[in-house]
Amino acid sequence: LLICPNHFGTLDPALVPAYMPRPDTWNMAKAEWFRGSGIVTWGFRQYHAFPVVRHSPDRSALRRSLEILKDGQALILYPEGTRIDEGGLRTPEPGAGYIALRSQAAVLPVAVVGTREVLPRHAYVPRRAPVTITFGPPIRVRQLKPDGTRVTSAEAAGAIMLAVAKALPAGLRGVFSDLAEVEAWLEGTYEPAL
Repeated sequence: LLICPNHFGTLDPALVPAYMPRPDTWNMAKAEWFRGSGIVTWGFRQYHAFPVVRHSPDRSALRRSLEILKDGQALILYPEGTRIDEGGLRTPEPGAGYIALRSQAAVLPVAVVGTREVLPRHAYVPRRAPVTITFGPPIRVRQLKPDGTRVTSAEAAGAIMLAVAKALPAGLRGVFSDLAEVEAWLEGTYEPAL
């Protein structure tokens, strides 16, 4: 199972796995958190996290991701590749699409709202604010479109983010705010995972 949430707040990497009923859930986390041997690195490892060099084709992280999925475990990754501090969704990195295509794992879209208000960037003390985590219907990315052309990693990542956008309030959909236009672009690239 490939679990793909949006990433609006610092708390997302702790909250999403906390609400997964599976003990075999792994998390991709930026490589910077794994430098040194401090409490932060220890905490991430306890949370089943492994490093990924963001915004690059990190072969080691890709290999580890595919092994986790091949073993029937769950992997959490954030398709945008970074926390989005303002506005709504942004164009995803192709890595999530590549992993979905290669593994053919079911993708669980997750919409997280409110964590930005609880712990904004550079804040050390959490604030009280409502938080919702919505699990959307799972999808599976197709390898071929109905016309026989291959689904690209960018299209697969777009299909994943479209599924996340559908679970978000309209004001937080960002570049996916025009659902009809995005659905027309991605027609035939994904299907419900049954």
